[in-house]
Amino acid sequence: MTHSRKFMKMSRRIIMAVILGLILVAPPSFAAQEVGKVGVVEFSKIWQQLPETKQAQLTLQATVDPLQKELARLKQDYQQSVVAYNLKAPSLTKAVKEKKEKELNLKGQVIEKYQQDNFGRGGVIEKKDMELAAPIRQKIATAIEFIAQKEGFTLVFEKSNSFYVTPENDLTFKVLNQLNIK
Repeated sequence: MTHSRKFMKMSRRIIMAVILGLILVAPPSFAAQEVGKVGVVEFSKIWQQLPETKQAQLTLQATVDPLQKELARLKQDYQQSVVAYNLKAPSLTKAVKEKKEKELNLKGQVIEKYQQDNFGRGGVIEKKDMELAAPIRQKIATAIEFIAQKEGFTLVFEKSNSFYVTPENDLTFKVLNQLNIK
């Protein structure tokens, strides 16, 4: 065995001995700290019952509708152009065909860009949705935090991520009451 291998093996043994010593000597509270009271909330239930959510959905739909109409118009125009090209293609010269195909390709790219810019990730609709949802999420989070502090909970999870929850640890209805939702 080379000198470096012996050193590595000895170093590992020393590190393991130190870790084992710390584990055996460490106070029990260090090994398993108390979490405190844990609660859950059904965020989606709260979200759906807020009047602000319904208004945000209406506002978002008012943004979506004209964009969808314009997209439909662009697609219809493109389809009509394709049909017209296919009818005339047999009688067109090679140069004219290439020009028309480039025009169709450009129209197709415009549609793709329009869809991405408005309906894609980071697009107008996603940004508007985030803008409308942010104050609602904050309102719910503030109510959850208030109830958790008032009731002595140190941790609150989404209920759907839980396997079992006792009814007294479900804060959903307390949060709904805090938000004056019956």
